Amino acid sequence: MHKMLIFDLDGTLAPLGKGVGYENVEILKLLEKAGYRIAVCSGKPTYYLCGFLRQLELEQPVMIGENGASIQFGVDLPPAGFYMYPCSGQTKRILEKIRKMIEETCDGIWFQPNLLGVTPFPRSEEEFEQIAALLETRREELSDVLIYRHVDSFDIAPKEINKYNGLQFLTKLTGTEAEDMIAVGDGVNDIPMFRYADYAIGIGKNVEGETDICFDTIGEALKYILDNRL
Repeated sequence: MHKMLIFDLDGTLAPLGKGVGYENVEILKLLEKAGYRIAVCSGKPTYYLCGFLRQLELEQPVMIGENGASIQFGVDLPPAGFYMYPCSGQTKRILEKIRKMIEETCDGIWFQPNLLGVTPFPRSEEEFEQIAALLETRREELSDVLIYRHVDSFDIAPKEINKYNGLQFLTKLTGTEAEDMIAVGDGVNDIPMFRYADYAIGIGKNVEGETDICFDTIGEALKYILDNRL
């Protein structure tokens, strides 16, 4: 049996902007009692994940924020353990420049309060296209960053920050190897963690071909893991 289950949040563990359904919360608790450690790996910062996971009342949750940039153990504040993935000063300056360019292009736009990456939330399709065009015209100077376009935002992060490296960082901190991990996700930014973990489960159709098995809903996936003790 594997030792750790790593879930993406939005679109996987819960619908975008929603909580985890009661039945699924109970299954997560059963999975933890069965011996799995539960982790969430998301583009959201760990402070957001901390508040979210507190409601699940798990014993030893792990939060991997900003697509692998930070790791927090437990939901207490200050946390029992908090770690940032190493990032160069040059890359941080590039991210600061990107943020300023977006602010100048889309006055008053809201940014997710990250510790490292830049996550703007466009207010209209026009702003989505303005930001996409801006990033495209600056492609050469942005070679050190990765850009993910989501349904409600952009994630702009150092190219070394991704869910593969986030799980690798977690291995260094906990000793839990890739062969002990199951990754569950629904989007393109989850593909790196699929490639690191020993077993990959997709939710929906967006990641077919990148996983070992896919389900239409997270409830089906949770029951499959519990029933089969993967």
